[in-house]
Amino acid sequence: MRSRRHILPLAAILAALACAVFWARHTDLYALMELKTLDWRFRSFSDPARADRSLALAMLDQQSLDHFEEEGVPWPWPRSMYAAVLDFLGAAGARAAVFDILFTSASPYGAGEDAEFAGAVKRAAARGVKVLFASEFSPRPQRGAAKPVPARFEVKDQGLRAFAAARSSARPPIPELLASAAAIGDAVADPDLDGVHRRIPLAVELNGRVYPSLPVAVAQAVSPASSPAALPLADGRLLVRFHGSALSARAPGGRRTYPSYPLGNLVLARQAQLDKRRPALDPSEFKDKIVLIGYTAAGLMDNRPSPIAAVFPGTEILAAAVDNILHGDPLRRAPDEWVFAAIAFAALAGALAAFLASGSTAASAAFLLAALLPGALSILLFKRGIWLDFVGPQLSLVLGFTTASVYSYVVEGRQRRFLEGALSVYLSKQVVREIVEHPEKLALGGDRRELSVFFSDIQGFTTISEQLDPKALTKLMNRYLGEMTNVILELDGTLDKYIGDAIMAFWNAPLDQQDHAVRACRAALANQQRLVAMRRDLEKEGLPQVYTRIGLNSGPASVGNMGSPKRFSYTAISDAVNLASRLEGLNKHYGTYVMLSGPTRALAGPAIEARELDRIKVKGKHEAVAVYELLGLRGETPRKLLELAGVFGRGLERYRARDFDAAERFLSETLRLRPDDGPSGVMLGRIAGFRKSPPPRDWDGSHEMHEK
Repeated sequence: MRSRRHILPLAAILAALACAVFWARHTDLYALMELKTLDWRFRSFSDPARADRSLALAMLDQQSLDHFEEEGVPWPWPRSMYAAVLDFLGAAGARAAVFDILFTSASPYGAGEDAEFAGAVKRAAARGVKVLFASEFSPRPQRGAAKPVPARFEVKDQGLRAFAAARSSARPPIPELLASAAAIGDAVADPDLDGVHRRIPLAVELNGRVYPSLPVAVAQAVSPASSPAALPLADGRLLVRFHGSALSARAPGGRRTYPSYPLGNLVLARQAQLDKRRPALDPSEFKDKIVLIGYTAAGLMDNRPSPIAAVFPGTEILAAAVDNILHGDPLRRAPDEWVFAAIAFAALAGALAAFLASGSTAASAAFLLAALLPGALSILLFKRGIWLDFVGPQLSLVLGFTTASVYSYVVEGRQRRFLEGALSVYLSKQVVREIVEHPEKLALGGDRRELSVFFSDIQGFTTISEQLDPKALTKLMNRYLGEMTNVILELDGTLDKYIGDAIMAFWNAPLDQQDHAVRACRAALANQQRLVAMRRDLEKEGLPQVYTRIGLNSGPASVGNMGSPKRFSYTAISDAVNLASRLEGLNKHYGTYVMLSGPTRALAGPAIEARELDRIKVKGKHEAVAVYELLGLRGETPRKLLELAGVFGRGLERYRARDFDAAERFLSETLRLRPDDGPSGVMLGRIAGFRKSPPPRDWDGSHEMHEK
């Protein structure tokens, strides 16, 4: 095995493997895996002590909204409130005030409000405070007359022109605010393909003119000598180097990044100054600070997925980007030569580990020791601000180790078993099998295939959000989303997106999963089981109880990277996806928590227990769809629940046969078995209505829904 006759072919194979892994870096699947490992490094090894404490956040949180709502000031706030904030910061000697809030239209409270706000901008500028505003530069054309952007806000650094992203329209702040503003900047989000925000554009180009992004505008306003164009970029965008979080501790010892204050406290402090009272908030805390003003209240829609957390204020991303530009220390992507060297070294290390070990136990130990080397290197470089690929070297190491091991076997079956066993250390069995059998599936693209789609939403989320302050709500949501997402990923599901408190996921893409409907059902049941345990803990902690409704549907969908060349995500779209969302909402009507469609029921087959609830025609559709309540897995569902489903089924049969007397008897029996059975109550209510107004002769037993 170790003669030159054997070593040379193996060396050629290892070189080919290293090249293949290096090529795979350009596939979406590799990119997604690498981004997740980068997020893990951010969460585990970011250092809040590196954050520039001259940056501060003033956030409009739920506490501030609630306080002033009680004082008779509803949302949206009058702009005199923001004027009070500026007057307070001006008196405090702040260095800059940055509004990460769009003021692109006149105040609904009248021109006087805009005039007062503009006056505060002018007063702040007179006191030496740089006041900056967010603008919206969109790649889509704007309806109606375009709003002009004054030429004085163009970038001064001509080097930025090479990195400007093309835009078709702009929504700048109203002219009253532009008059005294130090600068404006583009604040349009530019997430990665998985929807997570890790990069920012430096500039945008509109009608031949180049304007800065908001982080660049801030940095150049407070430090004109800064040169963002000289910073290392990835695809023309800046890789943000997050140091942690300002609102939740992300490092040992509970350290945080930037000082953060509720925006309402600044308004109250200014009121106290005007009343000749000592404010509760010390103005000296804002002396020479760059104050970034934004939203954290859940309903204001400025929370975005970030490497630090799934729910992260957009203004914190802005703060991290400004910090990076001011200090010239964004995250740097390692050169391709470094990455290839790491991949090749890892392949060689894996092969050497296989050669040096004589037994299975020793092989495992040698492999694990070798596995630490590229991982440790990527972590060490990350702490120094360099992003060296983690997935490529690890995958190359695994492939190198397994290739060298199976090369020594004569029987191909033993080779396959060893390869799958080694790869399973890092990858799920299904992904391992696909990579072994079909390496070409590392590349993703648009495709039409059958999916099982999962939609969930928290019951009464508005009430929950009103009971908690922003920190507690954020903590609860992260806890909930983390638990639910773990279940989906454990069953090899693809997480599509979070929509507020809602979750969308699907199975059978990007990899084939013949049992995708069963996996979706298992995920729904496992999520409900996790919530039972979670509710016990929440009750002990005095927190609101969380219940979630889930809709499942199976059908053809278009799945792949969708969006514009500058902004896209891996997602699925089709009527089947829409129906899953509709079924989630229909749970409320029937008093159920997991509803699935007929196609999902048919595909799941004998693996599950379900009771048919109804045949419905959703709004906008003419064809009836059978809907079911998911009861449990076959062999694990309580007998009483199956008995109830049987009685309900007989009642449903009589209902469709127009034998309403018999149907009423069966449905009344289900209520005796379970007094709070929602579907039985719904059907009995319909029967009562039909007795007053019988259905038409051509009635097919279905029910038409008039709500989405």
